[in-house]
Formats: sequence, structure tokens, C-alpha cells
Amino acid sequence: MKITTRTSLDDVLNNFERSWVVVHMKDGRVLHLYIVDVDDEFQRHDEDGEPELNAIVYNTTGSNSYGNGIAFDDIDSIELEHKH
Repeated sequence: MKITTRTSLDDVLNNFERSWVVVHMKDGRVLHLYIVDVDDEFQRHDEDGEPELNAIVYNTTGSNSYGNGIAFDDIDSIELEHKH
């Protein structure tokens, strides 16, 4: 799934929640992650006045209770990983 300005939190949640995925970043990196949830209040640096962004909440352990975030703005696309 290509991530664009029109991609909603529900689009990502409905397709990838609690799934292992391959995330293609806009900077060229390819990440293998487990998507736990999505967040509409993500801040890159947790600073006052910083804009809140849509983000995936992920980890690399497969846990359903913990995650870091990556803003949709930094993601080019997400696809299901078939190895897990």
C-alpha cells in the first residue's frame, strides 16, 4: 500500500494491525516491523508546539503491547511480510 496524504489511519489499521510488514521508507531504507496500532498524535521529538502526525506504532518483537512510532510522512509504502 502506497502511503499518501490521503491514506487514513483506518486504511493502515484495517490492512496491517498486528501484522508483520515490510516498510519502505522515503529515504530508501527497508524495515521489517510488527505493526501494533496507529497514532494520530505522534510527535517526532515530543516537544511542546510540535505538530501531531499520523503514524504507525510498531516493534520488532511481535508484542501487542509496546511500540515506537514512524510518521506516515516518512513512509513510502507498506506491504505484508510473508515470512512470519
